[in-house]
Amino acid sequence: MKKHWGVILLACVIVIILLGYAMAFTVRYQQKALVLRFGKIVRVEDEPGLKWKWPFPIDKNVNLDCRIRTYDSVVHELKTRDENTVLASVYVNWRIVDSEKFYTEFNKLQRDIVVEAESAIKSWLTTALNVFAEYNLSELVTLDKERFKLDDIEKGDAAHEGLLTRLRERAQPKFGVEIVDVGIRRLNVPDIVTKDVFDRMKADRQAEIVRLESQGASEASIIIGDAESNAVKIRAEAEARARAIEGEGDAEAARYYTTFLKHPQLATFLRQLETLRKTLSKRTTLVLDSDSAPYQLLSRPPQINEASPEEK
Repeated sequence: MKKHWGVILLACVIVIILLGYAMAFTVRYQQKALVLRFGKIVRVEDEPGLKWKWPFPIDKNVNLDCRIRTYDSVVHELKTRDENTVLASVYVNWRIVDSEKFYTEFNKLQRDIVVEAESAIKSWLTTALNVFAEYNLSELVTLDKERFKLDDIEKGDAAHEGLLTRLRERAQPKFGVEIVDVGIRRLNVPDIVTKDVFDRMKADRQAEIVRLESQGASEASIIIGDAESNAVKIRAEAEARARAIEGEGDAEAARYYTTFLKHPQLATFLRQLETLRKTLSKRTTLVLDSDSAPYQLLSRPPQINEASPEEK
């Protein structure tokens, strides 16, 4: 009998363990859990830890990962406002914010609810990509930073709703999904459009070159004109100054000429002294007749007649 009690006790322990395993479940920090009773949601577990439920088939739990997920779209062929074609690939960062609404909305077909959610995001994105039709190709492919509108397509501006706003309007609040961010991963143009774009960019750069050359020529003309004007002014001032100095010199010379005319011998004497000063300023050896002018001054003084009263 004691052996039977041991078997019964072991069986009870095993049943309790299995029952506890069937009734307990764990919610991780990045998860939210739904408790379903006969397929209907009866409780939402938001806090991480060990949780309890009735065993299957009464209750079952569905754990949903609420971390940010990324949906990468296929390449879409889109038309711009000026009827050009662009090829765009977009990514969408999203997460579950209302697990009950999310499960209710995307479990209708009894398939993988995350796959169903991304299928819905794909549909929303296809509609939202019509925003490209509100911009010209020159606003998407350009070297001008002021005209570049790719950020406006992603986030929107004062005049247009961007991809982010359009997706958020579709996702909340019905579906329990938050669109965290959206961006254009790749933007290309077909080969024929690429050639047109490069030709237009070359034409734009050439027009800019012509404009800069014209502006430079205009500024050069202004600089040259100012320089010539200043040169004329400086030359006129220099000529006026030269004439003034020349007049002063002529006046001073005239005063000396009057004196020399009255005393020509004094003028001759001064010229001879000047000649001696220049020729004998350094150590010089000369062999000359002592009567040669102006060296006769070394042997005898000049004879200067006194001016008559009339000359004075």
